[in-house]
Amino acid sequence: MIRTLHRWPGLLALALVTILSLSGAALSVFPAVERITAPQVETGQTVATLADRIQAVYPGVEQIRRSPSGRITAYWFDQGAPGAAVIDPATGAGVASADPNQALRWLTNFHRSLFLGDGGRIAMAAGAAAMLVLSLSGAMLVARRAGGWRHWFASLRGPFAGRLHVEIARIAVIGLVLSSTTALWMTASTFDLLPDGGVLPTDPTEVSGEIGFALDQMATLLQTPVAELRELSFPYPGDATDVFTLKTDRGTGYLDQGTGALVAWADLTGWERVSETIYMLHTGQGAATLGLVLGMMALGVPAMGVTGVLIWFAGRRGRPRIRGNQPAGRAETILLVGSEGGSTWGFAATLHASLTVAGQGVHVGPMSGFAPERYARAERIIVLAATYGDGAAPASAKGFLDRLNALDGAPDIPMAVLGFGDRSFPAYCAFAKDVAAAAQAKDWPELLPLDAIDRQSPQDFARWGRALGEALSISLELSHQPVSPRTETLTLVSRRNYGAEMQAGAAILRFALPRATLWQRLTGAGFARFQAGDLIGVLPQGSAVPRLYSLASGRRGLCCKVFLMRSLSSVVRQESGCHERFQRASFHG
Repeated sequence: MIRTLHRWPGLLALALVTILSLSGAALSVFPAVERITAPQVETGQTVATLADRIQAVYPGVEQIRRSPSGRITAYWFDQGAPGAAVIDPATGAGVASADPNQALRWLTNFHRSLFLGDGGRIAMAAGAAAMLVLSLSGAMLVARRAGGWRHWFASLRGPFAGRLHVEIARIAVIGLVLSSTTALWMTASTFDLLPDGGVLPTDPTEVSGEIGFALDQMATLLQTPVAELRELSFPYPGDATDVFTLKTDRGTGYLDQGTGALVAWADLTGWERVSETIYMLHTGQGAATLGLVLGMMALGVPAMGVTGVLIWFAGRRGRPRIRGNQPAGRAETILLVGSEGGSTWGFAATLHASLTVAGQGVHVGPMSGFAPERYARAERIIVLAATYGDGAAPASAKGFLDRLNALDGAPDIPMAVLGFGDRSFPAYCAFAKDVAAAAQAKDWPELLPLDAIDRQSPQDFARWGRALGEALSISLELSHQPVSPRTETLTLVSRRNYGAEMQAGAAILRFALPRATLWQRLTGAGFARFQAGDLIGVLPQGSAVPRLYSLASGRRGLCCKVFLMRSLSSVVRQESGCHERFQRASFHG
C-alpha cells in the first residue's frame, strides 16, 4: 500500500513537482542576495533615529518599509513627483534603486500559479500535496529498506539508481516535508480558508489637532528597534486629523502627529503569528540561510524523479507481475519474500499463481513489510528467504528479524520457511535458518519444517510444493521456469591451473572489463562496481540458473577462483571450452 501510494503520485505529478522544486530553489537565492547587498542597521538603532534621518534627506517622505532581510526602503513625493530608494540607515540617504526585481517577480508568479490565476494556484497546491505524500511515504519506505528508523543512515546495497534515490531522500525529506506543508498553509491563507486576517486598531476618536512633533522625540518610536519595524506611514501633509501608522512584528499602532503619543494599538493574533512564521519558513524571507538549505534540498526532487522512473522501469523488468494479489487484510495466505537480486520473486509468483488456482486468497509482499497485526484473515504465513553474503538479510528483508523478535508473542498463524541458496557456500540458507530459529523461539506454530532450494532448482521447488499441498490438503504442482538474468559478455584474458596433483583442481580466471562509455561512467551505468569477496554469476549455456563464484578485484580487470569437479576437469582444462563457458556472464555484487 505504501509503495503504491509513493509510486503513482510520483509518476503522475513528476512534471508538476519538478517545476515547483526548481522554481522554489531559484527563488531561495534572492533572500540571501538581498540580505548580503542591503545596508545593515546599526546595533540598537531605533525607528525614531532612522525616520528622523530619512526625513532630513527626503522632507516629503510618506512611508518607510523594512523587508525581512533588513533592507530599508523609503517612498516620498518631491514637488508632486513620486520617488523611492533603498536607504542606508546610517545616513538616511538612498543608495540603490527600489524598482522591483523583474526576474524575482516573474519567478514568484510562475511558482505560485504558473501565470494561470486562481486555477494555477490550485494546481500548484495539488503539486505541493503530492510532494507531501511522496515525502511521507518515501520516508516510510526508506525506513523499511534500512531496517527501521534507527538505521536511517545505514549503508545500502543494490543498483546505482536505487541507492542514489534513497541517499538523496534521506537528506532532502525533512526540507521537502517543511516546504510542502508550508505551501499548503499559504494556499489556504490565500483563499481565506484560515482565520489569519489582520486586526487593525480602532480609529482614534480624538487627536491633538496639532502637527510637527519631532520624530526623534516620539516615545513609541524611541522604544522600537529598527529590527522590529515593518512599516511606518506618515500622515497626509497638512491634515491635522491624520496619524502616524506604525507596524512592527508585535502589532499595529497609531501615533498622534502633534504629541507623539500612542493613541491606539492592536497586537498580532496567534493565527497571524503562525502564518508569518510559516511564510518565513517557506520563502526564506527573514531566514536566508534556511532558505538556501531548503533550496538545495528542493534540487533533489528532479534527481529523485529521474531515479524513481528508472527504478520503476527496472522493477517492471526484473520482478514478475503478480496478478490478483490480494490485500494483506483479506488474504488467507501471506507470502513474504526476501530477495536480493529478484530471482526469489519469480518463485513467489509461481507459488502465488498455483495457490490462487487452488482457490486460495494470497497476498505477496516483501519481508520488510512484515506486520502480523494486518493479517486479519490469514490462516498461514509462508516465507521465501534468500541469503545475502555470509548469512545477512537480503535487500527486501531488512528489519524482518527485528520486528519478529520484538513481538510479545506469536499469533496463532502457522508459518513455513523456505530458504534459497547455493550449497557450495558455507552460509547455505543461513538467513532462512535464522528466521526459522527466531520463529521457533517465539513458539510460532510450524506449518512445514524448514526446507531449502539449492541453486534455484525447479525440481526441489516442485518437491516442496507437493509437501505444502499435503499440509493444506490440496493438490499443488509447482512448475517454475527461472527467468534468465540480464547478462554481460566478458573476454577471458588468462587462466592459471593448480591443485590437479591433489585431486582438487582449481583455476584462476582473469577477464577484461567491458569498456565503458563516458555517459556510462557519468551515470554509474555499465558494468557493476565490485570488490574482493563479491560474487560473479556465470550462466552456462542451456541453463537459466547462474553459477556463483568468488570474485577478486583487479586494476585492469577482474578475476575469479573456480573449483573444478572431477567430471568437469577435462572440459574446463580446454581453453576453448573455458571461454565458451564464461563468455556469457552476469555480475552479482
